[in-house]
Amino acid sequence: MKVATLTSVYGEHAVGGAERSTARMVASLIDLGHTVDVISLGAPGSNVRRVQHSPLGSTVDIPLKQFYDPYGLAATEVQRTRSYIQRAAWHTLDIYNPWMTGQVKQQLARLKPDVLFTHALQGFSVGVWAAAKQLGIKVVHMIHDHALICPGTAMTRGSDVCDQPCRDCQVFSIARRALAASPDAIVAPSQMVIDRHRKFGWFKEVSNQVVVANALPQDWPVKPKPKVWPGPSNPRPWVFGFLGRMDASKGTDTLVRAASGFTPKQCRVKLAGKGNMHELLLDFQGNPDVLEFCGVVQAASFLSEIDVLVTVSRAHETFCNVVMEAASLGVPSIVSDRGTLPERVLYGDAGWVIPAGDASALSKAMTYCMQNPQVVALKAEVALKTRGDYSLKVQTEKIENLLLQVLSARASRGL
Repeated sequence: MKVATLTSVYGEHAVGGAERSTARMVASLIDLGHTVDVISLGAPGSNVRRVQHSPLGSTVDIPLKQFYDPYGLAATEVQRTRSYIQRAAWHTLDIYNPWMTGQVKQQLARLKPDVLFTHALQGFSVGVWAAAKQLGIKVVHMIHDHALICPGTAMTRGSDVCDQPCRDCQVFSIARRALAASPDAIVAPSQMVIDRHRKFGWFKEVSNQVVVANALPQDWPVKPKPKVWPGPSNPRPWVFGFLGRMDASKGTDTLVRAASGFTPKQCRVKLAGKGNMHELLLDFQGNPDVLEFCGVVQAASFLSEIDVLVTVSRAHETFCNVVMEAASLGVPSIVSDRGTLPERVLYGDAGWVIPAGDASALSKAMTYCMQNPQVVALKAEVALKTRGDYSLKVQTEKIENLLLQVLSARASRGL
């Protein structure tokens, strides 16, 4: 099978979880013997650049033609705050970018893939689906976020979370949907994100819809460290942890408020990731020795050192890798009732679910953990058993089967 994978940024410019997941998927499909050419954005003003990495893999960088370069693709680009008009112009062109669509169509005509597998479309636009269809190429799209519904990708405005698309997002989404050709299949890391897209008008006509969970990093520990929970035989403070971006949309203010009621003898709350800790401390009224700001950390090491992960996001998370990673190390999670988070803890079997933004409920859940170590241990065992669902092998096999299924459907119709 010959696959063209399209995503906004790849290689050195890829920094997010979705980009890393796409790169692992590409490598795994190549390992199975499929040819995979990756099409991504290149520096504005440069030439199309193709690098053949092996007989089965190459990358093609298509220069971004837009009002500005938000990805830092050009070394000389000076990053600065964009005005509302500039951002609106960028997103308007990104509804359907004829220049980028034309360039992609040229490359697809040259590469002649059996299927186009799209991921992040920002910078390219949904026009690439029509380009592939015009060439008789099947299209599979993987949903990583809310970018088709919300240009900001997360359905948030600053620290505020949008339950419905705002007026601006509705305009962009309706226009984009009207101009988009339908993919032959869609895949997403959770049922929730598929349901939300359908709720807001996307992919109702696509019958082939598959959920494929994200995979653990390839360098993830093979076995978790043995865990000894706090208790009479191990009298130490409990350790609750947060790992991610520290802002209100991720629920860190809820965690800090909940932590205000505890003493250092009861527990420590470790917060790791990027964010403004001084702003967070405005919500904290307790003993400062309870909180520990760890900065940027190595995920596996951090998660191995905590007893319970706290991820009480207000945002509509589409998967949340950190809960998956904690579970794979035998660490249960307290999560909010937003997005896919209840799915990640098996609706309470592998953790606890509280209302988003409810510091009192979070405080009660943390207290329950400290008073019931045997229940924490049982939920940790259930969490650990989900590890097999998150293997790269399982993910790759499901993706491969979907791509082959789409091609088989074309063959059966004589196309």
